[in-house]
Amino acid sequence: MLVLWLVLLALGCPVRAGIVEESSWRTVERELTPDALLVRLDRLVNVCVANYEDLTTDLLLGIAIANAQLRTILKQPLHEPQRQFVESLAKKCDFVESRIESIFNFPSGANAVVSKLLIDSEFWRPKDETRTGASKGQRQRRKRRQLALEDPQTLMEGYLQAIETGGPSELQSDECLSELLVNESENEFNTTGSIVPDAGSSLSVNTVKKRLILSRECSAAMSLRRRSYGYHLTHKLLFYIVLQRQGFANVDRNFVADGQRTLCGQILREADLIAGFDFPDLFRDLFMEQVFLCAFSDAPLPEFTNPAWLAAIASWQNGEGCFKYYADEGDGVLGPNALTTHCSTHMTGVGAALFGLFARLQLVPGV
Repeated sequence: MLVLWLVLLALGCPVRAGIVEESSWRTVERELTPDALLVRLDRLVNVCVANYEDLTTDLLLGIAIANAQLRTILKQPLHEPQRQFVESLAKKCDFVESRIESIFNFPSGANAVVSKLLIDSEFWRPKDETRTGASKGQRQRRKRRQLALEDPQTLMEGYLQAIETGGPSELQSDECLSELLVNESENEFNTTGSIVPDAGSSLSVNTVKKRLILSRECSAAMSLRRRSYGYHLTHKLLFYIVLQRQGFANVDRNFVADGQRTLCGQILREADLIAGFDFPDLFRDLFMEQVFLCAFSDAPLPEFTNPAWLAAIASWQNGEGCFKYYADEGDGVLGPNALTTHCSTHMTGVGAALFGLFARLQLVPGV
């Protein structure tokens, strides 16, 4: 236990009362086991089932991603009670995920296209490939960068100013994701418009790879040379994650993986800053999104699986099973992004994806 405690201190993890005190660390460890995380996810999904008609696309996306993790877990050897629990939870997620079918007819707007095509657990199944971590040189550069962090108050003031600037905007993000999901040269019902067969394969929809056609505007918005902050930066990372999963014939997978690693290096600096200020309410939703996306990416940095960060996030789940964003606070008054008085849609959706992911990372290591 002492060694684990010293490791947490060496990583610069904030020591929060009631979360990572040495006397309570054993309790925290029990709360972060796969079974404990799955129980947390089950409580969250039960809220979604009870509020099925009011679910939003943000929340449905998180459930779809969580469901993909559950389906991967079910491929592994499990003891029978655990398997039964995961199967039951996955069926609940299937039911919640089905809500997307009644929200849209086939979509036309960018947001609708993204929602319709990404709220699908099949899209988020882990790929059967080894994910690579950061190189030693990158870790050393991050360590030097962390040592250079001085005057945190000035950094936070600068961050508050920068977080509203840059791109892509939410609208740009939806439009650019839709370009990845629905190629310009094809329509929703024709998947044979712009395809390149793999060497030695026949022209089959199941064996061909499409070529990416990306607009000049999206190329500029998603450029790694364009600095982004806050949600602009996580939206850009989501674009690169979806780009990698689409497997376009004319896109270098190593370039995309390197792009994800570069973006997560930038996100890590922001996450470190948020953690250093003891997770202000204003940044908790963003922090959860940062941790999930970088832990899920094809080139994850080990810092984003920090148990102290996961413990902090788990502590924000309320008694109803949800996460509540500070702007949705109020005495019985629903905020702009609230599902119920206890449940914020985006934050709860990210929480679902995060619990599913971290359970899968422990039960199915290396995938």
